[in-house]
Amino acid sequence: MVTFDERLKAICARMEDRGLDLIVAIHDGAHFIETPNPVMVLSGFKSLGPAACVLDRTGETILIVTPAWDAERAQVVCPGARVIGGDDMAEDLLAVISQHPKAALGIAGLSVAPFGIAKRMADRFSNAGSADDVVFDAAVAKTDDEIAWAREAARIAELNYRHLLQIARPGVSEDELAIELRWHSKSLGAEDNFLLLCASPHNRAVQPSTGRKIAEGDIILAEITPSFCGQLAQICRTVSVGTASELLRTKYELVVEAMNAGIGAAAPGATMADVCRAINAALEAQGYGEYCHPPHIRRRGHGLGFASIRPGDVALDNPTTLAPGMVFMIHPNQYLPETGYLLCGEPVLITPAGAEPLTGRQAALAELS
Repeated sequence: MVTFDERLKAICARMEDRGLDLIVAIHDGAHFIETPNPVMVLSGFKSLGPAACVLDRTGETILIVTPAWDAERAQVVCPGARVIGGDDMAEDLLAVISQHPKAALGIAGLSVAPFGIAKRMADRFSNAGSADDVVFDAAVAKTDDEIAWAREAARIAELNYRHLLQIARPGVSEDELAIELRWHSKSLGAEDNFLLLCASPHNRAVQPSTGRKIAEGDIILAEITPSFCGQLAQICRTVSVGTASELLRTKYELVVEAMNAGIGAAAPGATMADVCRAINAALEAQGYGEYCHPPHIRRRGHGLGFASIRPGDVALDNPTTLAPGMVFMIHPNQYLPETGYLLCGEPVLITPAGAEPLTGRQAALAELS
């Protein structure tokens, strides 16, 4: 595992190799499970608004945050950084960079920034090359702190799921459940909960909640994804409203088998594509090969940010080699024609011995009596 300081040293070494004097990281402050945040990689700070971080070859950092009053919190979180609070990140960043007129710049985060911020940055720093790989390659393995935060996020997710089983019943709407789960996760210490929750007798996919009321015979799908200290963990769960049919039990056992095949394949030296193939093979062996590819399924898991979403998707086209310290999601979430879409998935940490699930209890089909 690595520490935050060791990660910064690795980035500085890559800067030296690339001939970069400064790396400028930008982020719009809108935190989403699929969007990496280079400002968090360089500073460890999760901003409320648009933010930037400037790193020089010596490891010195300048953190620019908005709104201005959030500078006090930033200084507490990042005591080693020079913090600038303002209300226009781009203008404050330009003022900092103007003090280094001959510096060779690399910029990280431009490719995922919204157009309004990206255009201003591209216009101001037209001579800067992309430094996404320099920043995010160094963050492919989580720090010791990030791993601890992922474990806590997974603990919160499991408690949140337990709460779902206590409060879900016919007549309650999906939205009511989702609101209650978001509140409950925050009461447990989560900053947020990126939740997908829906119910139907035959789900076509997992979707955001609606006002639809849960009914006897439904299958509830829940992707519960709390964040803790800026680190995400996710669990994927399936609940039968009422006694599950033998067919549903059998098919759910199949997706659990597929998940375990993926977890077993996730060892140092294997690739993300290998993990995907192992999951697919378990389903293909039972005649579901057609449903293992688009339009039915695109991936079998994904990275977990916020800072970096490396090693990326568990997908056949991802050649990333697994190494200790990587944290990501393995979920063979699968549409089966007999039962509809079923959710099953755990967050894992790659260790020298293989993949370690961060959850205390593996996914199993639940029944609401």
